[in-house]
Amino acid sequence: MPRPSRWPEILQAAGQEFREHGYENATLEGIATRVGILKGSVYNYVDSKEDLLLAVVEQPARALLDELERLLADTDSGVAVRLRELVRMQIRIFSEYYPAAFVYLEHLGRLEQSARFAEFRRMDARYMEAVEALVAEGAACGEFSLAAEPRIVARAIVGMIDWMQHWFTPHGEEEDLRLADQIFALALGGLAAGGSMRAMLGALPDPLAVDATP
Repeated sequence: MPRPSRWPEILQAAGQEFREHGYENATLEGIATRVGILKGSVYNYVDSKEDLLLAVVEQPARALLDELERLLADTDSGVAVRLRELVRMQIRIFSEYYPAAFVYLEHLGRLEQSARFAEFRRMDARYMEAVEALVAEGAACGEFSLAAEPRIVARAIVGMIDWMQHWFTPHGEEEDLRLADQIFALALGGLAAGGSMRAMLGALPDPLAVDATP
């Protein structure tokens, strides 16, 4: 009988290796050791370390885009409801594809330098466009009062979520969902009251506008 494939184990081990050591310092030897096979056996599945990076990031990237398209197709729910679901979906993918999803975030710079990863750059741009469109829609319909233009607000929200790569570990569906709602509540406070906060700041004395007279 043919030997069972070790590919799922190699993929998981590669995600852990890239997560802990980064792409430059990760080695095929280290990945093989995690699986309990010889380095040469890894070449039965891939030709290079870059092939492994591509395989590791592909699953969470495609899962995110699939979920995003499903969310964008929902035109019946309010903007806040859809944005909340987007945050929940993002953290669900962080958990389901841990640590591969964070390998993707950590290596975006490298992905941008390689022609092989052009599709992922388009995915990332599509994601940012979707968040910006939701923020702009919320402002246009009166659900949100923004402190800045939609482009800046969208990047602030995505940046807050992406920063989770530095501290998040999965703790089960219920706790992860609670965390997602806490993060969304933090974002929603700024979305709902950002305009009034900006106006309030405008009424405060400008610390830079000091009397320059000696």
